[in-house]
Amino acid sequence: MIVKDVRDKLPGKGEYPRRGNELTTIDIHHSATPQDNYKGFETIVSFANYHITHHGWPGIGYHNIVAPDGIIWKTGYVNEIRWSVGGNNSYTISIMLIGNFAEEEPTEIQYDMAVELAAQQINAYGSDIIKGHNEFEGHAANTCPGINMDKFRENVQKKVFN
Repeated sequence: MIVKDVRDKLPGKGEYPRRGNELTTIDIHHSATPQDNYKGFETIVSFANYHITHHGWPGIGYHNIVAPDGIIWKTGYVNEIRWSVGGNNSYTISIMLIGNFAEEEPTEIQYDMAVELAAQQINAYGSDIIKGHNEFEGHAANTCPGINMDKFRENVQKKVFN
C-alpha cells in the first residue's frame, strides 16, 4: 500500500470544523472524472481548487482519495469534518476513488486499495457502517459512487479484524 500524505500541502482558504463526536460511518465516492485524466498530485490539487472555487469550501472535501494506480492520497485529518455528504459530515470519514464509475470500472488495484483502506478505518476508528454517497438520506438521486456497494461492503468485511 502506497500512501502519500498531502494534508498540509493542499490549497485551502480556511479550516474545516473539528469533529466533536465519534466516527460511525465511512462514505464512499467517485470523482465523476475520467480515470485517464489522473496526473498524480496535480489532480489532487485540482480537486482541492475546485472545491474552494466552485463550492466555497475551506479545502478539499475528502479525507482520502484512491487513484487509479492504487496510491492512497491522505487529504484530510480524521478530526476534521470534511464536506463530502451534505447533512451527514459530522460522523463520517470519506474515501473518494478517481473515476466516473457510471462509465468505467475502477482499476483492480484501486478497488483493492479502497477496500483495504476502508477495512483499516473500521479497525482504527470503529466506524463499521459503509455507505455510498447515494445511500445517504437526501442523496438518492446522486449516481455517486457508481460501484456495487453491497459487494464493496462484503469485500471490506473479509479484511476487518474480528
